[in-house]
Amino acid sequence: KPLAVLLRQKVLAPLGLTNTVASQTAAIPSPALHAFSSERRSELGLSPTTPFYEESTYWNPSWTLAPGSVETSNIYDLTKTAEGIGGGVLLSRSSYQAQTGPNLLGFGSALPGCSCAQQVNGYNYGLGIVRSGSWLLQNPLFSGYAATEAYLPSKKIAIAVAVTFAAGAFDDQGNYANASDGIFRSIAAYMTPRDAP
Repeated sequence: KPLAVLLRQKVLAPLGLTNTVASQTAAIPSPALHAFSSERRSELGLSPTTPFYEESTYWNPSWTLAPGSVETSNIYDLTKTAEGIGGGVLLSRSSYQAQTGPNLLGFGSALPGCSCAQQVNGYNYGLGIVRSGSWLLQNPLFSGYAATEAYLPSKKIAIAVAVTFAAGAFDDQGNYANASDGIFRSIAAYMTPRDAP
């Protein structure tokens, strides 16, 4: 079956993601959260002193992914995603343990010219998921958008944060940090001070 059909049948429908839609175009259902970016600065060969900040809302990443996998969503469905994926709704018990277990703690090290680091309790990888203490999360950063959706299984708490960036968020090379992650961590620490990420 096509990926788009399987995603609808096996993921979107079971998780109740009624506001998540796939598209092979740059279309985003209204109302759209607009994003702006400076990340193409280096690729365009612009001097660090040249002002550069462009709208990226309708950039189309479909060339990088299979049909059906480019999806837009809203904050409500991000929260449902955190609950469903973080709670293991779609997986068997053993698959959920493989996805979320601390199997990589202690693995890796810093390497010159790489963003590599040792996997520590504060930030380490499961299978397709990030682990931070007892929290399970995803925190994409792409085209001037950033989001973090996270779940604390022991308390059944889900948090979703989505942000866009002002021009000052980008350095003179067009790089920027995922501000949604810090916001999520502040909210989570407030809500669960004894189990903060």
